[in-house]
Amino acid sequence: MPEQPVPKKTRIYCNHCKQDTNHDLKGDHTASWWDDDASFGEKCVYRLWVCMGCEHAVLQQEYSNSDGEEAFLYFPHRSRNELSAKPYAKLKAHLATIYKETVTCYNGKALILCASGLRALLEGICQDKRIKGKNLKGKIEGLKARLPNKNIIRNLHHFRFMGNEAVHELAAPKPAELALAISVIEDLLNFFYELDYKASQLREMRRSKKAKIVRPNKLPAATHLIQTQIK
Repeated sequence: MPEQPVPKKTRIYCNHCKQDTNHDLKGDHTASWWDDDASFGEKCVYRLWVCMGCEHAVLQQEYSNSDGEEAFLYFPHRSRNELSAKPYAKLKAHLATIYKETVTCYNGKALILCASGLRALLEGICQDKRIKGKNLKGKIEGLKARLPNKNIIRNLHHFRFMGNEAVHELAAPKPAELALAISVIEDLLNFFYELDYKASQLREMRRSKKAKIVRPNKLPAATHLIQTQIK
């Protein structure tokens, strides 16, 4: 049975548009291999697709073999389910590095390393905020004095156990568990490093606004002279 012609347009998730968009086929190349001794063959079809919205390109690899296996790969990798590291203006450089590497591990499906990174980040935050405790459990309990939201404390204990299993038992957590743990640590980062920054911005804005207001008892000398002449 002859192969069906490949359409010149298809929908693919675009990393830049952040949604499925129409892509235009710009070219293709086919490579195939056959091993007579093993009676086994493979075939790869490479296609260059260009998003019809933002015009960014993606290389699609369609793989198949004589055993009936098929797969599609995309280069660059499609980021549909990936997380993005958020910027925190007041976060120390070494903590920001751990946070970004942890998110990178999650996106790269390095789940054990991701869990280890979360644990290291939590330890680093406690150290930066001078939270005392003999171990991580004690430090998390010590956060109660600084955090108004006790749900964060409870959730931190949950992923402390997850980090222990990943580090000591090499048991990889599920991606959904890690995604939730990352959101919990981001709540903690928001409280300690982002809200303080926004509050200080608000204070500076208010001070700047007050400085621009000319008070009646501090009128410039020329203005005072004019008022005296009018009287």
